[in-house]
Amino acid sequence: MIAIVIVSHSREISDGLKRMAEAMSQENVPIVSAGGMDEPDNPLGTDALLIKDAIEQVIDNDGVLVFADIGAAKLNAEMAIDLLAADQQRKVRFCDAPLVEGVLAAAVQSAGGGTMDAVIQEAQSAYHPPTDIAKETGTLALEHSDNAIHADYQIVNPLGLHARPAARFVTGLNACTSDVRLRNLTKNSGWVNAKSLNKVVTLEVVEGDYISVSADGEDAAQAHAVIGALIDENFGEGPARIAPDAAPPLESAPATAQLGPVLNGIPISPGFAVAPAHHLRTELPSVDVTRVEDTEAEVARLEDALARARDEITGIMKRSRDTANEYDASIFKAHLLHLDDPEIADIARARIRGEQLNAEAAWQQTAAILIEDYACLDDTLLRARGDDLADVSNLVLRILSGATEPITEFDRPVVLCIPHLTPSDVPALDLEHVRGICVETGGKTAHAGILASGLPIPVVFGVGPRLREVEDGAEVILDGTTGTIDIAPDAKALDNMKRKRDSWVGRISEAQAIKLDPAVTRDGQRRRVAANIASVDEAKIAVDSGAEEVGLFRTEFLYMNRDAAPDEEEQSKVYDKVVAQLGGRSLMIRTMDIGGDKPVPYLDRPGEANPNLGWRGLRYGLSNSDLFQTQLRAALRASAKGPVRIMFPMVSTLEEVLAARNELETAKESLSTAGRAFDPDTEIGIMIEVPAAAELAELIAPHIDFFSIGTNDLTQYVMAADRGNPNIADLFDSFHPAVLRAVKRTIVAAKDAGIWVGMCGAMAGDPLATPVLLGLGLDEFSMNSNQIPEFKLDFTKLSADACVDLAHETLVLTGADQVRECIKAFLEETVS
Repeated sequence: MIAIVIVSHSREISDGLKRMAEAMSQENVPIVSAGGMDEPDNPLGTDALLIKDAIEQVIDNDGVLVFADIGAAKLNAEMAIDLLAADQQRKVRFCDAPLVEGVLAAAVQSAGGGTMDAVIQEAQSAYHPPTDIAKETGTLALEHSDNAIHADYQIVNPLGLHARPAARFVTGLNACTSDVRLRNLTKNSGWVNAKSLNKVVTLEVVEGDYISVSADGEDAAQAHAVIGALIDENFGEGPARIAPDAAPPLESAPATAQLGPVLNGIPISPGFAVAPAHHLRTELPSVDVTRVEDTEAEVARLEDALARARDEITGIMKRSRDTANEYDASIFKAHLLHLDDPEIADIARARIRGEQLNAEAAWQQTAAILIEDYACLDDTLLRARGDDLADVSNLVLRILSGATEPITEFDRPVVLCIPHLTPSDVPALDLEHVRGICVETGGKTAHAGILASGLPIPVVFGVGPRLREVEDGAEVILDGTTGTIDIAPDAKALDNMKRKRDSWVGRISEAQAIKLDPAVTRDGQRRRVAANIASVDEAKIAVDSGAEEVGLFRTEFLYMNRDAAPDEEEQSKVYDKVVAQLGGRSLMIRTMDIGGDKPVPYLDRPGEANPNLGWRGLRYGLSNSDLFQTQLRAALRASAKGPVRIMFPMVSTLEEVLAARNELETAKESLSTAGRAFDPDTEIGIMIEVPAAAELAELIAPHIDFFSIGTNDLTQYVMAADRGNPNIADLFDSFHPAVLRAVKRTIVAAKDAGIWVGMCGAMAGDPLATPVLLGLGLDEFSMNSNQIPEFKLDFTKLSADACVDLAHETLVLTGADQVRECIKAFLEETVS
């Protein structure tokens, strides 16, 4: 394998490039960072002896390729080679190629087993200015034999054949001896060498594109097997956001022929819209790499852009605070942290000074490395934070380049179609005329998704690149509830949807008018309506939405995205703030549910084959008494400031419940000894999400004050169906009679013991489930804050007595679809 030595004036640059190359190559390519000087007072520069030492670290490989940035770095690299012994010099070559692009291309080619000449050739051809790929002069003619194997594929991973996916593609094919050629069918490109990272990337294969591959040689079938395996595993990027089509489009067909009548995406904000499609182009002008003479003037340009960006983000925060809420505004605090992050700003300054780069190129290249680092993370939430960094990066680039903001104000109603929505786009939307938003990319966990979920218009993310092919000005129908966009509705469909939208607008207005009223059925039965929250700022949103209490405060956020667990004082302050926000309404604090889909790296937990069935929730708390005691004491201290309940998650046995009570008594004794105030009668309860707890509910109930049913995990465990597995999505259904029977058993056990029972899973906020849950005897419905107004509106139209009969009827059915049809028939008959 060919080893790589990276020489730069800045250690931060060479270290960052090393990390990026290692991530791209996905193999153990020997790479050494030889940037900077070993002089604390003067770290910028290069040292021939340090470079020589770096080369000697990897000299035992098949060869060593040295890259350098500019000027003295190249001279010192060549001097270092001259200082080597003669036999060593024969194994070392200096590569005069663009530093970033060259190193990345070389790493991938080396990982595939490329020779020294092949690696150098790939590195030196690494950078080409953008071209029309359909007219790409570097493409090849397909001169394969009759024995060549040809196949077409659709690429459905979010990144397409860019960055790491392209690297995996090229690395896999380089292990084959056959000649493999590739073309982008969707963009009608020419053929390129599929073993060249640079050529593959220039095809601009994005999510949803079709590619054509021809392999000619003895292991041609193996080459196609490699591609098939990569596509099957979605290039390691997790589940695809779009389903592969049955067949590729015909090359001769017009672009619109590839479209079906409906495009599907991820519902973000509910509602309906009928309006002409308007494409908003958000691409920035391309960044040219230029060398500057006056580096300090260029650093000053960057500083000015950073200051202007800071002012702009601060202004967005203020507008969000004035027009939305503190939680939305707080999202932009993360933007300011990115802006001031020394890993970006300091390295960009160093690149300007060390490589004489223009500010645009230095900033873009530095930010790109960190954005790629986020894209490599396994955690979905953390990957989504890379979008925030990209938003900040683009803002600075827009200021540096003098590019104008895209027009976001309109003189007529539109459905906005946009490639990527950023957090800073949301507060700037013209909601007077923007009736709905369709976005090619993104998901619910991105900050843009969180912000957009609070908009009073339908929003759908993850529609995919085919959104671009919707004709500008064409009237479309957007359904934010189902996540669909009808791109060719007929007159009847348009008329129906306009009536549906008018009805929806009236319904929203009616719900807002009664959201602060109690939830009372038409025959006088009242139930409590609560909110699920996951941050301090969401408490105010819950109150404004009409929540009577908080039925679930997820506390995992206190432990995540940090280097150490929060202490008692920090947690106590957080709980006190939430209690104050609620103004006398009860707060349900769920103790930490760490593990499963909420990993916390600093706790150094062992890996588990099935973490959702593993060491998590109360199980983990009881095994880590110090951590558990800290949270219990903080929660109890909050009870002195207002009504607090404490709830334990992931309970399976009565023994666990008794152990948790003992831990709570220990915490009370500790606080009493310290003279800390708390409510000694604080209610405690458990989540019913494990089938064993539902089965033992009548034994557990006498020892606690309440049950709260978590239908998400309960459904997963009752049906033995991973809720994240699309292949068995039909089994993960809370309406299945098996799940409803577990719910009934829990409620009956609670009533017999004289305790109350609530529900904090997704089912509690599902309007179709409300009559059944009411009929089963549920006391509290806890849901997302934005669901509360419409829930109360629907609740007032129900008869509790009639719902009891409905509940009994559903329990004897055999499937979830039958249950749904039964409920729909009931609502049509009993609700006017």
